[in-house]
Amino acid sequence: MKNRFFYYQLLDEREEQLINKAGTESFNVFIGLILLSYLVAVLAPALFNPNILLVTLLLGIFFFFNRARQLGVTYYSRFHFTIGGCLLVTLAITTLLMLQNYQFNIEIYQHNPLNVKYLSAWAITYLIYLPWVFIGNLGLKSYGEWAQKKFEQDMDELESGE
Repeated sequence: MKNRFFYYQLLDEREEQLINKAGTESFNVFIGLILLSYLVAVLAPALFNPNILLVTLLLGIFFFFNRARQLGVTYYSRFHFTIGGCLLVTLAITTLLMLQNYQFNIEIYQHNPLNVKYLSAWAITYLIYLPWVFIGNLGLKSYGEWAQKKFEQDMDELESGE
């Protein structure tokens, strides 16, 4: 079954194992920090701050990129969304924003998620973010094309050096 929401092509299969190793190690660090956050939340709820989870996520991402760099990964791949994927990503962004909007402005919407003001805010938010998602997708696509050219250039240099 083909995925119809995004296009992904790995250009260098040799480094896939290294990137998987870095991902596994960073996942273990992330899970350990989440467990520590849970213990703090259970044993000392006054010390727990939900921002700890965001910091944990950022530390896991930083550890992943740092570990991949230490392993010597020059990870070339092509990734971009299809039109359906762009529409779905925009819907996900809109959903996150509008759920928070409803939570903070529940009195304005009169405790009714089918209020005309709330539904029109959904449409306006979706239309505002749609072009930005498409622009970001064009950036991903052009980066993927650059990565493929760079990968081919590196392979040509490697072959000519032998």
